Amino acid sequence: MALITTDMKLSEVILQHYVLMPVIRRFGIHLGFGEKTISKICQEYDLDADLVVSILNLYVHPTYTPDLTLSSSQLVATVSYLKHTNTLIHESQLPNVERHLQALVHYSFAKNKALGLINNFFTEIKAELQQRIEHDNNERFPAILALADRTASPSILQVIQQEMTHHEHQESLDEKIFDLRSLLMKYLTGEADENLCYAVFFALYTLENDIRQYNNVCQALLTPAVNTMTKQHDAHQ
Repeated sequence: MALITTDMKLSEVILQHYVLMPVIRRFGIHLGFGEKTISKICQEYDLDADLVVSILNLYVHPTYTPDLTLSSSQLVATVSYLKHTNTLIHESQLPNVERHLQALVHYSFAKNKALGLINNFFTEIKAELQQRIEHDNNERFPAILALADRTASPSILQVIQQEMTHHEHQESLDEKIFDLRSLLMKYLTGEADENLCYAVFFALYTLENDIRQYNNVCQALLTPAVNTMTKQHDAHQ
């Protein structure tokens, strides 16, 4: 499958990879882009085309490695993209999963007690995800933006280093959601409302995929840029 490039028409890219719809939304790109290329649209929206294409490719090519070292402005734009992703997860995707799951529990728990375990597991995942979103938005990202703006103090640099180590070693939330989907698939009998089961399953899949892509952007773009800027900051002290 060919890589996405800036000279491609965005409409054709989206038609081929419909999963990119929420990605362009997070960049603030609205529908109705006609026959315009990605480069032209990025120019109109004041977006960095190389960064946009790198994130699009990360989303559709699992083995893709961006040939891009983020500048300070690109680092700021990447943080903005990730914050928009957090907003979508918090305000849309989590409530969507919860709404379908609560309906499934309401109508099917009496016939299938495994739903209690599934619901409890989701509650744990939701709490952990909300905590991570709050932490990233309120602590991790402001520290990274201070680094990009060259206003990072030694204490902020220490926080950034600790954050990077923590995120590299923490158990992946997308793996937990995969485990939850596995429970749903393996231990719900036909007595449960299958339409609601499918709704929960696919809502979880969408959430799992977005979290995985969020992590990919952090690992492939954000972390290398932060490490480079931290070394440059130390060298000038």
